[in-house]
Amino acid sequence: MPKISILTPCYNHEKYISAYLQSVLNQTFNDFELIIVDDYSSDQSVKEVEKFKDNRIKLIKHSYNKGINATLNTAFKNSSGDYIVFMASDDMFEVNALEKINQVFENNQNIDVVYPALKYINEDNQIFKNRKITNVSNEIDLIRDFFIIGNCLTSPGMSIKRKTYDKIYPLDNAFCNQQDTLMHIKLLLNKAKIFILDDYLVRYRVATTNASISAGMSSNIVRANLEMEILMQEFLKMNDLDLLEKIFAKEIQATSIKPYKETLKFFLGYMALQSGDEFKKYWGYHKIMEYYNIPSNVEILKEKYNFTFKDYVKLSSFCINGRLEKKFKKYKKRFIIACISSFIIFVILCGVIIYQNFIQ
Repeated sequence: MPKISILTPCYNHEKYISAYLQSVLNQTFNDFELIIVDDYSSDQSVKEVEKFKDNRIKLIKHSYNKGINATLNTAFKNSSGDYIVFMASDDMFEVNALEKINQVFENNQNIDVVYPALKYINEDNQIFKNRKITNVSNEIDLIRDFFIIGNCLTSPGMSIKRKTYDKIYPLDNAFCNQQDTLMHIKLLLNKAKIFILDDYLVRYRVATTNASISAGMSSNIVRANLEMEILMQEFLKMNDLDLLEKIFAKEIQATSIKPYKETLKFFLGYMALQSGDEFKKYWGYHKIMEYYNIPSNVEILKEKYNFTFKDYVKLSSFCINGRLEKKFKKYKKRFIIACISSFIIFVILCGVIIYQNFIQ
């Protein structure tokens, strides 16, 4: 069995997949298998893969389009390596990438997940940006950042021990835009130990032309927001009170709302209201609604937090949309100006009428 299995979903990457495959075959570390799953591409991606004759490459073709997570599930099911590496078919490895990743796992037996640094490349393979994961001190801070802020990790070149990945397999088929975020969250909640590499091991392709960027942007944003409600549900699995107090130490200090076993849904909902993300806030408000709808819980909230219906009604203020509020203020200002202008015109007209009557 190979030491490393590279899982590569492919969909319409005819233009880039040859360069990707060459970057895999050029690796200084050779004990690997490459599982490419083509998700029913409509271009010549499959033919490009078939040009490469290497017994370490395994090509699997879906009979219809199934989506990114279904493709990764197929790849994992057909893999056998001790370590799993995720790579898209339009990205590229640095020549020593697998060697470095293998070294981290072999030299740190307690590590479950490795995240390499990235070089961003455009459509012409030109590097235009470097990215390292910074300001990450421990897994507790990461969970808090994912809950309050959003995705703070990367997925290209992300590498996981097989036994760790088994805990979150299979991936959810329905996720399209937040699939990597959900994977990171599930790993962290399963107490995976992570390692942030400073080495730039992956060249991550990003669209830089206006046409490429704008294509599908609005639908991607909508999908990401629609997936947020289900994504946040994952955090309801947290029930370790000591851990929750560590994760949300800042928020607890600011709000005086602590977690109790009988108030976990309310607590997490209240913590979500502290987020700057309006969709996280909506989720939080909905969790509090669900909790408050049970009569016995109303008594619990009064006992634990002196929380009453008056406090419940005030929670909607957390969900005021800043953009809508700004737009409302703008139209309110216009309305006031229009009213003043109308009043001035009315006064002038009245003055004219009175004057005309007077001179007659």
